[in-house]
Amino acid sequence: MEPKQSAIGISLLIGSGILILATLSICGDLGSAETAVDFPGTVLKVDDAAGKLTVKKDGTRFTFVVDGRTQYTGVKVLKELKTGDTVTVTYVVIGSQYVAHKVVKN
Repeated sequence: MEPKQSAIGISLLIGSGILILATLSICGDLGSAETAVDFPGTVLKVDDAAGKLTVKKDGTRFTFVVDGRTQYTGVKVLKELKTGDTVTVTYVVIGSQYVAHKVVKN
């Protein structure tokens, strides 16, 4: 193979790889949105320092991880929530964690 053809082949291979990675990244974000679940319940515990929110409904209790990407409605930040507040948490499961995308104080 001539050097010029080799360079073109390598460029095409690198370009294809970048396109595949970009597509997987976009599809990964869409997949997360499609698998998001709403969990309505009552706040049991707010741990602002650890970035965790524990919510219970009918004997089922979840501890959600919240971070800078978590959106809030009805409150501005996690520490404004109090034990006993009624909320709906929209979350996704990532590994073994329940990650809150949105917290709505009802």
